[in-house]
Amino acid sequence: MDDKKRFMTYLNPQKKELIFAGFAVLLYLLASLSQPLLVGNALDAALNDNSKLFYILVILTFVLSVVGAIFDFIFEYRVGILTQKMIKEMRDDVYKKYNSVSVNTLFHEQKGDLVQLEIGDIENIANGLFSVFKSLIEGLLTILITIVLMFTVNWILALGVILLTPLSLFVSRFVAKFSHKYFKKQAKLQSELSSYSREAILNADVLQSLGGERHALSKFEDKDEELRKEGKVAQFSASWTNPSTRLVNNTIYALIGIAGIIMISFTPSYPLLAMTIGKLSSFLSYTTQYTKPFNEISSVLAEYETAVFSFKRVNAFLNKEEDIDDGKQTVSDIQEITFDHMDFSYEPSQHLIEDFNLLIKKGEKVAIVGPTGAGKSTLINVLMRFYDPTGGAILYNGLKGVDIKKEELRKNFGMVLQETWIFSGTVLENVRYARPSASEEEVKEACKEAHADSFIQTLPDGYNTQIGAKSGLSEGERQMLTIARVMLAKPDIVILDEATSNVDTRTETYINDAFDKMMEGRTSIVVAHRLSTIRKADHILVLKDGHVIEQGNHKSLMDAKGFYYSMYSSQFKGQNA
Repeated sequence: MDDKKRFMTYLNPQKKELIFAGFAVLLYLLASLSQPLLVGNALDAALNDNSKLFYILVILTFVLSVVGAIFDFIFEYRVGILTQKMIKEMRDDVYKKYNSVSVNTLFHEQKGDLVQLEIGDIENIANGLFSVFKSLIEGLLTILITIVLMFTVNWILALGVILLTPLSLFVSRFVAKFSHKYFKKQAKLQSELSSYSREAILNADVLQSLGGERHALSKFEDKDEELRKEGKVAQFSASWTNPSTRLVNNTIYALIGIAGIIMISFTPSYPLLAMTIGKLSSFLSYTTQYTKPFNEISSVLAEYETAVFSFKRVNAFLNKEEDIDDGKQTVSDIQEITFDHMDFSYEPSQHLIEDFNLLIKKGEKVAIVGPTGAGKSTLINVLMRFYDPTGGAILYNGLKGVDIKKEELRKNFGMVLQETWIFSGTVLENVRYARPSASEEEVKEACKEAHADSFIQTLPDGYNTQIGAKSGLSEGERQMLTIARVMLAKPDIVILDEATSNVDTRTETYINDAFDKMMEGRTSIVVAHRLSTIRKADHILVLKDGHVIEQGNHKSLMDAKGFYYSMYSSQFKGQNA
C-alpha cells in the first residue's frame, strides 16, 4: 500500500471529527476576521463624529473576540483528539505487525530500529499531524474568507494581493524542496543512533566486562556528532522558509499600503478608486491575515518533513510480508514426528540441511549434538515452523506441518532455551505466562518442581516481587523461572537447549530429576552442548554440516568410535584437565 492510501486508511474513519473541527474553526474565523472590518468602520464613524455607531461597533468587536476564542479552543481540542485517534491506530498496527511478520523478518531488522518505529517515529508523526492539521485547516479557510472580505472592502487592491501571492508560494516551495533531503538523512541518523544506544544499554554488563566503555562512548559521540551536523544543516535549510516568506509578504504589505494611500488621495477625483482611512486600515489587516497562513505553514515545515519521513518508515514496515500460514488443520496428542527427506536453507545458494530423515515416537528422548553451525538450532526452528522446509516435509501424526495452523502446532511444544526471557512484572505473572488460567497454587507447585520456590521465598515480596529482564534476579534464577514456566504448561513435547547451563551442579541435579518426572510419557528433544547430560537419551543425532552423520544411543555411538566418540572424549578430557 502506498503512503497516500495508507494515510487515508487512518484519516477516513475520523471524517466526522474532521468535519466538526472544520465547523468550529469556520465559526472562529468568521468571528475573528470580521473584527478588522468592524474596526475600520468604527474608525470612519469616529472621523465622521458618528459616536452611536462607533460604540455599537466597538462592543460588537469585543463580543466577537470572546466568541472567537471559545470556538478556537473547541477547534484545537478536536484536532488534538483527531490526531491522537489516528496515532493510536498507527501504533496498534505497528505492534500487530511485530507479531505477524516472520521470525526471519525480525531477525534481519535492527532491534533499536524497531523500537524507534513504535516510539520515535510515531511521536514525530503525532507532532506533525497536529501542526499540519491546525495550520492547514485554519490556513485554507482563513485564505478563502479573507479573499471574500478583501473584495468587499476594495476589489482593486484585492486583485493586487492575489496576483502577488504566487511569489510567496514559489519561495516557500523552493526552500521546502531544498531542505527535504537533509531531513531525510537526519531521520535516518536518528534511527541509527537509537539502535546503537539500545544495544549498548541492554549489553552494558558485557560492555563493561570487556572494558569497551571508551570505545562505545567514542563511537556514540561520532554518531551523535554526525547527527548534530546533519540536524544543523536541516534546521538551517528549513529556517530560511519563514524569513523568506515573511520578506515577500512584508513587501506585499508595503506595496498595498502605498497603493491604498495613493487611492485615498485620488478619491475625490476618481470615484472608482474610492478609499477611506477606515477601509485602508481594514484592508491592511486583511492583507496581514491573508499572508499569515503562508507563514504559519512554512513555520511547521520542519515538523512536517520529519513526520513525512517517519510515516514513510512506518508504512514501509507495515508493507512487509506477513508470516505465511496456509495451515488449516489442528493437531494434538502428537504420537510421532517424521522428518521425510527434509531439506532446508536460509539462502537458496547455501544448502544447510539436506535429505534429513527421522522418526520420533511419543515418549522418546532425542538428543541433537554437533559442532557450532551444524544445524542443531535450525532443526528446532523448522520443527516449530518458525521456518518451513524448502524440500520434503515434517509430519505430525501423519499431517504435513505446512497444513497445520502454526498457533495450533506450537501449543504442543514447550521450550527452555539457554537464553532466558523474563518480562517486567511479578514472578507470578512471569511463570503464569505459559498458562494464564493457572491458579496460584499450580504456579507454586511448578516452581517447587523446578526448585525455584526456595529462592522465590527469599525475595522481598515472594511471588509478587517485581522483576525484569536485567534486574531483580541472577541469570541462573531467571533460567529456573523459565523452566518452571514450561513445567506449568505441561506440553506434549519439550525442547531443551542446554536448559541448565546457568545453574550450579547441585541445582542442575535437582532440575534434571524434575525434568525426568515431567518428561514421563512426553517427547523431549534436547539440544546438547555438554554430552555428559544426554547419556540416557533414547536416540542421539550427531549433526555435521547439516547432515546426520551418526545416530544411535550413547553406548552404540561410543562403541562405534566415530565423530561422537571424538567429541565426547575431548569434553571428558577437558573436564579432567
